[in-house]
Amino acid sequence: MFTCRDSIDLLQRFLDGEMPEEERHRLKEHLDACPPCVDFLRTYRATPGLCRKAMVDQMPRELSKQLTAFLRQRLRK
Repeated sequence: MFTCRDSIDLLQRFLDGEMPEEERHRLKEHLDACPPCVDFLRTYRATPGLCRKAMVDQMPRELSKQLTAFLRQRLRK
């Protein structure tokens, strides 16, 4: 059986369907018994969509200028 650490390390292969059947079965067994990993998987699956949604809105120009200036100043330090 996988540990939580093993499960997290394997999630991308699991979601992409690139995992051998036996390994996939063992991961599913872990997920069936581990609600925290199921919650993490749910969040992991949702992240790309949330990022796309966040990118739809434009940052106001003045805020963008201020943020850029702040970051440049920090990088110089």
